[in-house]
Amino acid sequence: MKIGSSRRKQSPTRWILGGFGVFFLVFSVIIGVSDWASYKQNPPAYPLGLTINGIPMGGLDRPAAEARLLEAFGVPVELVYQGARVQLAPQALGFSLDLPATFGQLDEKGLSPGWWAHLWGKTTKQMLDVPAVYAIDEGVLKATLEQTFTPRYDQPATAALPVIGSTAVNAGQAGWKLASLEEAAAQTAQALASPSERTVVLSVSELAALPMDTRNLEIQLKQLIKLEGFNDLAEVYFQDLQSYENFHIAVLDNQDVPPDVAYSAASTIKIPIMLSALRRLDEPLPQLAADWMRLMLTESLNSPADGLMKTYLDANQGPLVVTSDLVELGYQNTFLAGYFEPGSPLLKVFKTPANSRSDIFLDPDTYNQTVPSEIGSLLERVYRCAGGMEGGALFGGQVSQAECQSMLALMQQNKIGALIEAGVPYETPVAHKHGWTTELDGLLHAISDVGVVYSPARDYVLVIFIHSPQQLFFDTQNRLFAKLSQCIYNSLNPEHQAAWLGE
Repeated sequence: MKIGSSRRKQSPTRWILGGFGVFFLVFSVIIGVSDWASYKQNPPAYPLGLTINGIPMGGLDRPAAEARLLEAFGVPVELVYQGARVQLAPQALGFSLDLPATFGQLDEKGLSPGWWAHLWGKTTKQMLDVPAVYAIDEGVLKATLEQTFTPRYDQPATAALPVIGSTAVNAGQAGWKLASLEEAAAQTAQALASPSERTVVLSVSELAALPMDTRNLEIQLKQLIKLEGFNDLAEVYFQDLQSYENFHIAVLDNQDVPPDVAYSAASTIKIPIMLSALRRLDEPLPQLAADWMRLMLTESLNSPADGLMKTYLDANQGPLVVTSDLVELGYQNTFLAGYFEPGSPLLKVFKTPANSRSDIFLDPDTYNQTVPSEIGSLLERVYRCAGGMEGGALFGGQVSQAECQSMLALMQQNKIGALIEAGVPYETPVAHKHGWTTELDGLLHAISDVGVVYSPARDYVLVIFIHSPQQLFFDTQNRLFAKLSQCIYNSLNPEHQAAWLGE
C-alpha cells in the first residue's frame, strides 16, 4: 500500500472574492483620505436654522457667514432730523463688529458639522439665534452726532428787534435743537445693533422766540424820549417778574445820568401806607379800614390815608411808623414825614443818599419822597408775597399772601385810562398807583406812575417818573408815558403788540 499526501485543489472563486475585498478596502481608504483632506481644506457649512441677530447663517461656511454679517451691519444708519435724512456709516459712529468673538461662540457650541456627517453628506438643522458681539465707542458716537447736527441742523431762536422810531418790534423767530444728545446716542446705538431697524427719528425741541434784549429796549426807550421832544428828567425802572431781569435808565436833556434821583412820592407813597396798615390788622379787615384802603388807592384820596395811619398805626406818629417799616425792609430813600392834611406838622427831616446828591436836586417834597428802584422793588415784593413765592414773606409773614393779593386787586381797580394803562391793551390788568401834585407855584412839575403789568407773555413791574422845572401839560406827558409803556409791553409780547389809541 502506497502511503502519500493528498493536496486539496483550491477554488479560483476564493481568490477573486479576496481580490475584490482588498480593492474595496483600498478604495474606501482613498475616498476617506480624500474626503478628510477636503473637510480640512474647505470649512464646513453651518446647520440650517442657525441665525446671528436674526441673519440666516445655515448652509454657509465661515467665510461666507462673516461676509454676510459684515454686509448686514455695514448698512449706514439713517438719522431723521425734522424730515431731513442723514446717513452715517457705522464706523463713523464708533461701531465695530468682533467677528472672532461672534463666531467663536458657534465653535464653543459645536455648531460646525463633524467629518463623519461631512463624509456621508448629512445636513444638520438646529433652530438657534446667536447674538453678534460688537462694541460702540460712546465718545465717538456722541461727538459725531454733535458735530453733525449742532452746527448744521440746530437753529437758535432769535430775539425781537425794535422798529426804529416807533414803539413796535419785529418779532423774533422760533428755533429748534436736538432734544437730548444722550437720548439721540441711545437711539442710534440701538439702531447700530439691529441689522434691520436702522432708521432713527430724532427728538427735536422747539425753542421759543426770545424777547428783545434789554440793551436794545433801553436804546428804543431813549429814542422815544428824544422823539417826543422831552428834554427834561425821565426815569424808567423795569423788573421782569419771571426772569428777574431788570434795567433802570435816567436821562436828562437826552443824556444818561445816574438813576434814583429823589422825587416827591405824591400818591405813590400810599402803597407803603397800605402795607403798614395790613401788617397791623387782623383778617378779616375791619370794614372801615377796607373802605379807606379802597378810596386811598382807587380814588387817590388823601383823607382816607391819614385816617388809616391815625387809627391803625399811631394817632400822632403814623407817617413815621410807615417810614420805620420801609427802613426795616431795607429802603433808605423812601419816607413819609407828615400827614397829608394841609397844615400837618413835619414830624422829622430826612436826609437820604438820594436827596443829598449834588449833581441833580429837584427840591422834592420834604414830607414824602421816593426813588424809582425802591418803590419798584416794593411792588416786586408784594407780587412775590401774593404769589406765595420763595422769599416773598413780608415782615416775617405779618402781611399774609391773601392780604398781598387784595392789595394788588385794589390797585387794579385804579382805572384812569392814562399813563402806564394807556400803553397796553385795554383788557390787560395793571395794578398801579399814579401820582402828581401841583407845586407852590401852582404848576405841575412831576408825574409818576408805578405798577405791576400782567401781560400775556410775562408779568413785570414798571415805574416811570418825569420832572421838569417848566410846567408839564398832562395830555402831552401822558403821550410820553403811554409810548414808554407800550414800547416795553411790545418788547415782551411781540406776537400781541399793543397800539396806543392816541395814534
